[in-house]
Amino acid sequence: MAGQGDSLALAYAASDAYENANINIAYIDRVLDGMRPGVNIDDDRYLELLRRLHEVLLTNRTAPGIMKIMALADAGRLAESEVDSPSNNWLLRRRWRKESERVEDELRGLLATTLDALLDERFPYSD
Repeated sequence: MAGQGDSLALAYAASDAYENANINIAYIDRVLDGMRPGVNIDDDRYLELLRRLHEVLLTNRTAPGIMKIMALADAGRLAESEVDSPSNNWLLRRRWRKESERVEDELRGLLATTLDALLDERFPYSD
């Protein structure tokens, strides 16, 4: 029964994330920009890949992997804002920093898998 509860929690988290879709996609883009130096892909193909990712994120809202990406982006963005909040003491900021790092690591893994799948599909201009 825990699986059903986990699915429901993911659905609610994704729903919340899509209320701030543009801000969360901007956060995803920042995470991807951090990964960019380690990837050998030309700029045009990278921009096309980002465009396709944005399209997938906005059109496949009920796919579990996409829901998780958006939920993690929302959680990471919120944790990041708490790290910088002057109302939090050093211990709370430290906890939020660790949570931010954990979420970003998980998000990077999901994004890498998703982008690999998109790269495996034929681009309109590829050979």
